[in-house]
Amino acid sequence: MDEIERIIEGCMECNLCVSDCEFLKKYCDSPKDLARMFKDSYLREKPEIAYSCNICNLCEVICPEDLNVGEMCILMRQRLVKEGLGPLPQHQPVKRTQEFVLSDAFHLAQPDPKTGKCERVFFPGCSLSGYSPSLVVSSYRYLQERLANTGIILGCCGDPNYSLGEESIFEEIVAQIKKDMEKLGASEMIVACPACYRRLKENVPEIKLKSIYEVIAELGLPAGIKTEDWSFSLHDSCPTRYEKDLQENVRALIIKMGYGIEEVEYSRDKTRCCGMGGMVPFADFDLAAKITQRRIDEFQFDILTYCAACREAFAIDKPAVHVLDLIFNPDWKETRLTPPKTGRKRREAQSQTKSLLMKLMGT
Repeated sequence: MDEIERIIEGCMECNLCVSDCEFLKKYCDSPKDLARMFKDSYLREKPEIAYSCNICNLCEVICPEDLNVGEMCILMRQRLVKEGLGPLPQHQPVKRTQEFVLSDAFHLAQPDPKTGKCERVFFPGCSLSGYSPSLVVSSYRYLQERLANTGIILGCCGDPNYSLGEESIFEEIVAQIKKDMEKLGASEMIVACPACYRRLKENVPEIKLKSIYEVIAELGLPAGIKTEDWSFSLHDSCPTRYEKDLQENVRALIIKMGYGIEEVEYSRDKTRCCGMGGMVPFADFDLAAKITQRRIDEFQFDILTYCAACREAFAIDKPAVHVLDLIFNPDWKETRLTPPKTGRKRREAQSQTKSLLMKLMGT
């Protein structure tokens, strides 16, 4: 039974999820109502509805029956793609970005340049690379110094294509990651992006995954970090909803550096989306902006996140910084005020990331 049928049969229309979800409030009276719409021709008449869910999974946490509207929307997107109705024309910017990060202009797979060997790789992902090339390089240098035989793979985990419903492209991306790992002889991957962590954990279980925060918590912070008397409102990104260890490692590092943390009601497994999830801004910009503003309004202090995409979403309206900035960027107070990179500037940063890494590796 797929999620559409589960929702039709299992939804009690208590509307606990609707009361907490801007998407459901806008488009339906209940998940059962939405599922019924998806079963008839309404989906084909209004395909943007299926593309307006953040796929954040909070509904599953709230629902007494553990029903997941996001899974239903992903299924609908996959069907729309098969019928030639998806992705939507307004998703072309996403397609262009994906074509770039999956091309040789960004892709890189190299062993440790110091030893020529590779037991594990650092996988920074395309979002962190588009946010801060210097953080990618600093993180990799840290790993090289602490863990011999650490190579690197630049690429995308395929999460944007998965979110668009492009199953075949997503499968090709996963196959390429497996191919790169096999070519390098690596069995372990250190991941910087929460979305990459979730997507790879679910689809490449044979690879041993660690977050960079887990590694730094184990090996210790780099020397020379200067801590300011500063408190942050901490945002957990949606992909970490069920990753308690990842959440705890991030908090341990922040506390060890001496910063204060504001824990809001909607955090950890109840965290709310930043608005960028599910590629929603391209399908319904006003809805995404409303979701982002709602999240921003929950925070008293500058926002601290460990997802680059979340940081860029919040930086439109409020000072925001990445956890890795606190570790590797002494100018983070200025960085927290910088506007987000989008489109061409994001691709330029991704190109710079590859150039800096190739220089570091002497290639």
